[in-house]
Amino acid sequence: MLALPLILCAGLAYSHGDAVPQAVNTAGLPELPEVGVENPWREAEDDVRIKAFEIGAKGYNSNCARCHGLEGISGGLAPDLRFLEATDFGDEWYLDRVMNGYEQNGAVKMPPFGDIFTPQAVWAIRVYIETLPDADEVSDRESELAAFQEKVKGVTEGTDPAEVSALVEELNTAGDSFAALSGGEQSVTVLHRAAHLIEVNPARGSAAADLIAAEIAK
Repeated sequence: MLALPLILCAGLAYSHGDAVPQAVNTAGLPELPEVGVENPWREAEDDVRIKAFEIGAKGYNSNCARCHGLEGISGGLAPDLRFLEATDFGDEWYLDRVMNGYEQNGAVKMPPFGDIFTPQAVWAIRVYIETLPDADEVSDRESELAAFQEKVKGVTEGTDPAEVSALVEELNTAGDSFAALSGGEQSVTVLHRAAHLIEVNPARGSAAADLIAAEIAK
């Protein structure tokens, strides 16, 4: 897709300045003995992928959003990472930048994170950026999200398990219809996250509804 333009964009000025890289709390993710060379969670089970997405979002927001934009939407000075291919080639480009940083004419445009991030943090952020759906599509389908918000709001600890399972399937099916801008096979949307919440604990229907409401309010 757009891995080549991203490489060409690497010459553009980043705006990291003197921002200090922050460690990422990766509690809850499987251990990784080493960084490796490709995303180990690209085909992970839903619970691992969603956990990686949520941790990756926090890591991205504290370390990457200043230059690459909130939710990966770049303002133009740095590459829009949402379009970095969800392939081994995309992993190679990403890993080089994260581990080694980037310099231009002797000036540090992006600091290295290799000594700051654990392998889990490196790949959680990768999961996050490569599974982001198109923000415009999400906005265009707000009425659909609102309808699901009302449905999950009614889920409680006493809800019939069969009804919960049916709603989880409905949420996941709708979530799967949002394409990831990276070209990856799987996006992670607020619908997937809401489905996971009520599947693990139906008593969290209200929390799932709040999650969807927050997405609509963006």
